[in-house]
Amino acid sequence: MLACADYEFSFLNETGAMQAKQYSSSIRVLEDEIYELRQRMEQSYLEQKTFSSEIVIDLSRKLDIKINEYMRFMVRRNSLQ
Repeated sequence: MLACADYEFSFLNETGAMQAKQYSSSIRVLEDEIYELRQRMEQSYLEQKTFSSEIVIDLSRKLDIKINEYMRFMVRRNSLQ
C-alpha cells in the first residue's frame, strides 16, 4: 500500500495515486478561483462604495457558488479518508 501524505489518503495502486493528484489539483483550482473572486469583489466594493451594487452582488453570488463547491469537495474528501 502506498501512503500519500500530501493528499492525506492511502492508495492501493497507481490509479488511486493519479486520482489523488487530479483531486488535489481540483481543490487548488477552486481555491484560486475563490481567491480571485474575493479580490474582485473587494475591489468592486471599493470602487462602488456600496454592497448593494449589481457588480458587487453578482461577484458575491459567484463567490458563494465557488465556496459551496469547495465545501462539497472537502466533505467528499473527508469521507474518503
